Amino acid sequence: MSLKKYFKEHQKTFIRTLSEGEDKERFDALTCYLVNQGSGFFDLSIPYGSNPEESYPFASEKKIEILSDSMGIGVRLTGTFEKYLQNAVVRIHHNNDLQIIHRRVEDRRTEVLNLGYTKGKGKLLTFRKQWEKNVDILENLEDLSKLPKFPKVTVNISMTGVGFKIKAPIEISDLCLLFINLNDGLPPVCTMTEVVWRGEDESDGRCMAGFQFLNILETDRKRIRKFVRTTPDKQEKKDS
Repeated sequence: MSLKKYFKEHQKTFIRTLSEGEDKERFDALTCYLVNQGSGFFDLSIPYGSNPEESYPFASEKKIEILSDSMGIGVRLTGTFEKYLQNAVVRIHHNNDLQIIHRRVEDRRTEVLNLGYTKGKGKLLTFRKQWEKNVDILENLEDLSKLPKFPKVTVNISMTGVGFKIKAPIEISDLCLLFINLNDGLPPVCTMTEVVWRGEDESDGRCMAGFQFLNILETDRKRIRKFVRTTPDKQEKKDS
């Protein structure tokens, strides 16, 4: 089956590990761009830098979900990692299981929250390791008072990402490690994200930017969904 009708050169493609067992508790994804396709494979460019030491640790036995948008519809395939090529390009073997899917629009909420971040360019593996380390620390933390006090920031948040003003310079595909306090009595959400859009630079040296979650615990995604669906009035009553 030819997929060229649905997948074009330079098309933005989202790949996500379909994990089992303990790994199922973690959302693990990447944005890629299609550079070549053939019989049963896609060659995908990873836009986070080509430093071999920062390459993503693909595992050949892991099943991968391949998502994209084509002609106004969502498309989905599954596959597995085949091999690294060069210049941050990987080859993915895909299965003949194309599906047309409906992309759900997630609820969003704008709120002032305590938020901290570390941004960087081309640090995919480094940030991923930092995310894993911080998640482990937060999961075993008993005294929340030991956490740093993050500044208050107006954010627009959903289960898939967050938008807020950030200090420039910041570019599309830059990586950012975020800590978001949902004020629910639990440790802050820790997530590795990528910049998927940015606004114009403003006079204060900042700009609006949108961040898509790449690595985040599934429990934290559910916390965010619950937070978004809780109206401010209900939150105030709960806190009073």
